[in-house]
Amino acid sequence: MACGTYQHFLIGILCIALILTSGPRIVKASEHLQCTVPCIGGKDRENIICNKNCIDQGYEKGGLCSESKCCCKVSIG
Repeated sequence: MACGTYQHFLIGILCIALILTSGPRIVKASEHLQCTVPCIGGKDRENIICNKNCIDQGYEKGGLCSESKCCCKVSIG
């Protein structure tokens, strides 16, 4: 009886060890950006204006300033 209990315990420990050693597998969908015009203004203001402009142009996810350019988030799929 004790042997069977230890066997289940060791199998459980082995399964946990295998899961932990497999590492995190976080998958994030990559966002595609379409960069167009330069950003104008301060950092916070740039993002607000860029986001609004992208939404006005039909980009549902808005946009942000990246490397001094306004980049609109493109929906894929």
